Amino acid sequence: MKKIFYICFASGLLLLASCDNGFEELNKDPNAVTADRFNPAYLFTTGQYNTAKGDESNSLNYAEPFVQHMASLSNVGIFDFQGDKYVYHKGNNEQLWKATYNAVSGSSKLIEDVITLAKDKPQYHNLYHMARIWKTVIFHRLTDMYGDIPYFEANQGYYKQIYKPKYDAQKDIYANMLSELEDATAKLDAGQTVFASPDIVYAGNIAKWKRFGYSMMLRLGMRMSKVDPAAAEAWVKKAYAGGVFSSVDDNLFIKGTDKAGTQEVLTNGQSWTLAVSGRSPGKIAKTFFDYMKSHNDPRLKYTVAVYTDPTNVATKKTDPAVQKGMPNGLDRITLPSSPSYDPNVPGQEHQFSGVNRDVFAKLDGPRMLLTYGEVQFMLAEAAVRGWITGDAAQFYRNGVTGAMKTLAQYDVSATIPDADITAYLTAFPFVGVADKEKAFEQINSEYWVATFLNGYESFANVRRSGYPKLVPVNYPDNETGGTYPRRLRYPDDEPVLNADNYNESVARQGADNYKTHVWWDK
Repeated sequence: MKKIFYICFASGLLLLASCDNGFEELNKDPNAVTADRFNPAYLFTTGQYNTAKGDESNSLNYAEPFVQHMASLSNVGIFDFQGDKYVYHKGNNEQLWKATYNAVSGSSKLIEDVITLAKDKPQYHNLYHMARIWKTVIFHRLTDMYGDIPYFEANQGYYKQIYKPKYDAQKDIYANMLSELEDATAKLDAGQTVFASPDIVYAGNIAKWKRFGYSMMLRLGMRMSKVDPAAAEAWVKKAYAGGVFSSVDDNLFIKGTDKAGTQEVLTNGQSWTLAVSGRSPGKIAKTFFDYMKSHNDPRLKYTVAVYTDPTNVATKKTDPAVQKGMPNGLDRITLPSSPSYDPNVPGQEHQFSGVNRDVFAKLDGPRMLLTYGEVQFMLAEAAVRGWITGDAAQFYRNGVTGAMKTLAQYDVSATIPDADITAYLTAFPFVGVADKEKAFEQINSEYWVATFLNGYESFANVRRSGYPKLVPVNYPDNETGGTYPRRLRYPDDEPVLNADNYNESVARQGADNYKTHVWWDK
């Protein structure tokens, strides 16, 4: 930094003491970005958006087929759903990590800048606490997918010259995230500046942000139900008492901005749309399709479709009677041996149902991050466990209703009539609390349906709850030996660029492979 020194002479004598007025201001770098010269709210918008855009290949190509929402015949290529066969693809395996930590556009870097620039600045009171809450959205997904990760020292290269951050134990990360949620949510203040324009989720609505904060606390609390039930119960109670999502209007989602598709081939920001609307994308998994069809689920005709001509959306058929799901773990050689395969239908994969493009492949459509339906299912499980007061059956009904009504936020054409929802709940009522394990299975199976296309959350909850009971695949040369995956591998360059901290993490957590369990999944 250039420093300008003014030395004053009076009567031939050096009078330094009399010349310090204004010295500090003159010695400030005019090009430095500081909180008093730059509004961190500008970074907040991009941080929110980048949380949901640019990481799709990790969720869609790995987590979605892991939970058997999706299936594919291929095991190579950028949009070919390697999670279907538990095989390794460097780019898709690393995408969430790279999108999170990118030094320029990474969601965690942008939000960390907001936190640093807004801290202790009264004019940014709510922005600071909103950013702290949003940070938990970013990091809980990352740690749930990889396990121990850089957290406390992450994004501190500029601020503290930490270029090789240590990997923190997931247990410590969770403890901090929950503490941050508790403090930040409580300190949000509707009486101060609300930052409506920069907030592309809730437009600065503090009441909604508070419900969001406590709903995140509920999610993280429930995540610990296996490893630390006492702590899980305590956090779930705090979240419930604080006030969680009260309707689908509280749903947390990020919408795309490229309605016309003009930037589709220029950026990675809309790759989700490309992946679900191309000629040969992943198909609906047989496990997922059969569950919905066996329940006569009214969502089925809006969720999936068969395109007899994959280049023409007008050929779409939504009648469940003419649809079928693709078995997981098959390729173009082994598919003909499956009872699901019809050799009389042209196009191997195109005889199977795919994502309904009119609903889920809109360029300006939403990516769901946390929904009212999920929250109600978590409360239903908490009530079954005796952690909170309230009617588990009503929470369950609210969860099903919320999950079904959420489809309309993707597209109005997917609005499910109330009568159909009532009929579903009548045909499949809550099983009751007498048999807790049956209740957990029913609740979490519906949670699995509700988190369709939110692979991060669905994969985490399947590992936590054990439901639905998915049969693993055993494709040749897969990463798990035919056992169910528990995490993803760290990026290939980590053992080189951050060797000591990487090695310490592996020694603590376990081998860097798809079989090692994360802390809360013990």
